[in-house]
Amino acid sequence: MKKFFCRSLEDTKNAAEYFANFAKEGQCFLLIGDLGSGKTTFSQFFIKRLMPTIDYISSPTFTIVQTYEDEQREIWHVDCYRLKNEDEFFELGLSEAIERCITIIEWPEIIKEFLPENAIEIKFQAHSDGSRDIISNIV
Repeated sequence: MKKFFCRSLEDTKNAAEYFANFAKEGQCFLLIGDLGSGKTTFSQFFIKRLMPTIDYISSPTFTIVQTYEDEQREIWHVDCYRLKNEDEFFELGLSEAIERCITIIEWPEIIKEFLPENAIEIKFQAHSDGSRDIISNIV
């Protein structure tokens, strides 16, 4: 288990960059945590680490999926919070993306049964003082 105690944006950035080191084609990262626990900010740092030339990385809250692509890779940043059912998972093409891209999935609980066994779970826990724990199943 890997654990980061984050007191600042810099700490969150360091954690995101650490996990970005594991990113490769077909790797899925599952971000689990309450609203406001830092999942989207973490994702932005993660994507920026892999694609430093991307100027703006937006939240997929309303679009459900944001994609980023360069000469080396394609990243899908997904927010399942608004999915009504698991059928939408297939309609969006997420099953294909998971096989061929790097995928970062916020709120993965609704589609958990369709996710790969080797997915890296990253749990976020916010504290009342503004700090947060980021804990993963990576050793």
